[in-house]
Amino acid sequence: GPPRPENYSSATSTEHKEQSTMNGTTPAALNVRRSIDRQRKEQRAVSSILSGVGLALLLIIAGFASLSAFGGYVLWKQIQNQSVTLGVMEQRINKELALLQARDAELASGLDSAGAQLAKQLSTVEQIKSQVNRNDKDISTLRQRLSMLEGDSGDRRR
Repeated sequence: GPPRPENYSSATSTEHKEQSTMNGTTPAALNVRRSIDRQRKEQRAVSSILSGVGLALLLIIAGFASLSAFGGYVLWKQIQNQSVTLGVMEQRINKELALLQARDAELASGLDSAGAQLAKQLSTVEQIKSQVNRNDKDISTLRQRLSMLEGDSGDRRR
């Protein structure tokens, strides 16, 4: 309870004396009553200040909690958006990869075909070279015969 005056011993022993001596008209009784009223007012003021401070702290804590909850919600949404974005990006990459693999297979097939055609052409070139060499030999043989025949006919004319 409130602080008591210095000469106050206990509530039960002095209760009857105070009622008889403090009928509200003596200066000591008025001082005690004023002191009690002042202490009540101070306690009410301190209590209201503490209530205000407690309410302010509670509001600050609630504000931080709501901001934290909102921040968590925003982060959760961003993570969801990123996972959707990653899924879309992965689909695009897989699609591009499939297209590149198809193009690679097409080019490999074309390269194999070109390689086979080149081998065939090289074989044909070798055959033509061989034919040209034979033709050269035949031509040189024919020239020798021609020169021999011309030599024989020149000897007969003389």
